[in-house]
Amino acid sequence: MASTKPVSIWTVRMIFLQGVALLAIALIPLPAGWTRLRAAVDSARSPELNRAEREAHAAGYYEGLIGGGDSSEGARGELNLLLMGKPSGWVRFSDANVSRSLPGDFLQFELLPDVRRVLFGQPFVTNSHGMHGPDVAAEKPPGTFRIALLGASMDMGWGVTYQETYAHRLERWLNNHGTRRGDATGRRFEVLNFAVAAYSPLQRLDTLRRKALAFRPDLVIFSATMLDLRLMEIHLCDALRTRSDLTYDFVRDVLSEAGVTADEMAVEGDKLVYKDAIKEKIQPRYWDLYDRTLGRLAAECRAAGVPALMVIVPRVGKADAPAARAEPVARLKALAAHNAMPVYDLTGSFDRFDPASLEIAAWDDHPNALGHRRLFLALARSLADDPERYRLLFPGADAPPAPQGPAATDDFIDK
Repeated sequence: MASTKPVSIWTVRMIFLQGVALLAIALIPLPAGWTRLRAAVDSARSPELNRAEREAHAAGYYEGLIGGGDSSEGARGELNLLLMGKPSGWVRFSDANVSRSLPGDFLQFELLPDVRRVLFGQPFVTNSHGMHGPDVAAEKPPGTFRIALLGASMDMGWGVTYQETYAHRLERWLNNHGTRRGDATGRRFEVLNFAVAAYSPLQRLDTLRRKALAFRPDLVIFSATMLDLRLMEIHLCDALRTRSDLTYDFVRDVLSEAGVTADEMAVEGDKLVYKDAIKEKIQPRYWDLYDRTLGRLAAECRAAGVPALMVIVPRVGKADAPAARAEPVARLKALAAHNAMPVYDLTGSFDRFDPASLEIAAWDDHPNALGHRRLFLALARSLADDPERYRLLFPGADAPPAPQGPAATDDFIDK
């Protein structure tokens, strides 16, 4: 896991001074010849960031979320948060006392079991198995259909209670929908939320193998996001920095094919010495690595006789607006098709709404309770519109006719 050392007072002061300097530059009238400097500052403050800027911001934010890593990206994320008005009560995921480090382990970190905390004014609760959700039996009860959700912070429910997450809303709807249908099987549903903040696709695969399959799921949902390549980069660099076992041959193969040498994996203290060189070499191979990750996940599910599907989940705001997300969404759909995984595109869930009404805070684009409701509605609608998955959930039943229009569909799902 990334370093959990607190930010020093000198770092905080430096970040504060940088913020003051940026604000001063933005407000002071500048000579005509300094217009490019003004434009650069305006760009830094603009919500309409280009892709490279968005990804750099995301990397800094998520490295900050899990603890800062060994680079300046975590500090840049902290600076951005301060400039957006982050209050002193905000805490990093690694400082929230809800997770534990796993030294030398490819997984790097996991949620603690039996957590009872208040974060951002909301209860944060984990069950005895370390899931952000209600307790469940390790042994699947008779007549129960289990869904295992693999994902990161948006799926885990960073900033909301577990009852408000789209995963828990889905569980309630499936049980209520089965009752309304008069399901003769008497089947009950459990949606087990294995998502953990900042988990990369590789960590989601590892969670499937080491945790989720032991609960005998009947369906696996793999959640993908537009940030997955950056999460994979953070995870790989942290795994190398902590000299963790890379676990999977295909991960070692990608590093070898990229020309990363043993000497370049040198670690001094808590720092991956040649981190930038490693990132430059493997950056062109991230989509290939993602493809191999999904291939292994799909193979594990087939071997266990468990169907799997992908959902693509957006962040709130312009960073994942239609034009910005078009290319990564197309690539994710292609990877799903290559690995014979059905895919539900939920990325339009927030497009019709004011981002301020759906994010947990102005400085944090994770969905709030209303945002999770929009994700749930989109997921439930996708399941109802998919005859094969609907019959998997409700054997012998025909999928209900799709209502026309968002309002009609929302009303249908709510009933």
